[in-house]
Amino acid sequence: MTERDALIAMNRVTGLGAITAKRMAERFGSLAAAFEASESDLRTVVGIGPDRAQQFWSDLQQARADDELARAAKKGVKLVTWEDPGYPALLKQIADPPLVLYVAGSVEALDRPAVAIIGTRRPTVYGRDCARRFGYQLASSGYMVASGLALGIDAEAHTGAVQAKGVSVAVLGGALDRLFPKENAGLARAMIECGGAVVSEYPFGRQPDRQTFPMRNRIVSGLSRGVLVVEAPFNSGTMITVSQALDQNRSVMAVPGRIDSPASQGCHKLLREGARLATCADDVIEELQDLMAGMRQATKTRPAEPARSAQAERPPESVLTPEERAVLVQLGVDGVSVDEVVRASGLDAGKVNALLVGLQIKRHVRVLPGGRVARRSI
Repeated sequence: MTERDALIAMNRVTGLGAITAKRMAERFGSLAAAFEASESDLRTVVGIGPDRAQQFWSDLQQARADDELARAAKKGVKLVTWEDPGYPALLKQIADPPLVLYVAGSVEALDRPAVAIIGTRRPTVYGRDCARRFGYQLASSGYMVASGLALGIDAEAHTGAVQAKGVSVAVLGGALDRLFPKENAGLARAMIECGGAVVSEYPFGRQPDRQTFPMRNRIVSGLSRGVLVVEAPFNSGTMITVSQALDQNRSVMAVPGRIDSPASQGCHKLLREGARLATCADDVIEELQDLMAGMRQATKTRPAEPARSAQAERPPESVLTPEERAVLVQLGVDGVSVDEVVRASGLDAGKVNALLVGLQIKRHVRVLPGGRVARRSI
């Protein structure tokens, strides 16, 4: 049995997570060796008592990887383990990374610079608009938008990213073949078509429940450099995700709301406690770029890291259409008039103005006094 097969098989054992798996590997020399261990051997692993040793021994005798791999191949799902080069570098750094990720869509999407957008399942109209706008603008700027595909803020953030034709990743609270909520199945397909992914750590057949949803939240924040809270009441699941994000040393940002809105009480609490106030995508991008700049400075004093990790720490390239590129090449750092852009690009004035607005959102263009526009660095 290979280490990869061992991880896939172990992931099917109830209650056997990353910390226990690491302790088994340390105790027996490899994960595969744990499958040959006796029940009494398992009792010697730190944190495993007699009851768990009996359960683990019994389950490990039956756990297999081959049938799960066959199901994945049939469904077009990729299984990514710690042993695979495609496992997200940032996620692997958290205290309890998933043993296996079941990925429908692009594995590469998981390693892009990402922002998690989270919030209540019962947002106000204001909250829905904010989540969709942030999703659109951040995806347009090249960031992967991560969330949980739940109704409410999650779905709006994913929808905004899809409308921008950007990359978005949803982390489920159950298995991929038990997608919940079913109302968002079409949205999930659209995300995959745009180069994103739908992800789960659970083996096929696992139904979502009250325990699985909080567990999936650590993956949402673990994939991301920062977490943006749009609307969240006190004592909501969103606040649990924020706590996990802080444990993972992620940046936390919050969108202010009405002072009398229960849906914004959690956000206001976060802001009082020092979260970054975010009123537009520029606030989020500035926070993340400051964070990544600090990380790059810190790495100068450490041994070189793999290229894949370094890539994840660089600001992403935004998604540009051919027409946007045609307009952008006409701009210099000193600025030109819109009329000059119209003449040089060959596009009509209305189209150019619309494209310039989009380029402003994507932080490629800045407006100067006198109606002139200039190229800016992201």
